[in-house]
Amino acid sequence: MIYRASHNHVLIRMLDSLWDKADRYRHVGLQLPVGNEPRGLDLEQHHQILDLVINGAGRRAAELVRIHIHNSLGASVTETLEQPRAAARD
Repeated sequence: MIYRASHNHVLIRMLDSLWDKADRYRHVGLQLPVGNEPRGLDLEQHHQILDLVINGAGRRAAELVRIHIHNSLGASVTETLEQPRAAARD
């Protein structure tokens, strides 16, 4: 919703396309163990980012988005998907 609110049609098309291509990562993410980490943290950060955007704290929202991306469920999924490749190289 945040990027759609930008009304930047190029950005919206690009991110929608990336979202569609991320199905593989979402599928693996759903197979990760249930618990506070990493799903709970992801959800909590989503709420914090939304609150910051609503309250006009753009810089703080951007900082949290960067932290979120680095430590997110997506990062966990990427790490999980890359493990077989790393093992094959060893």
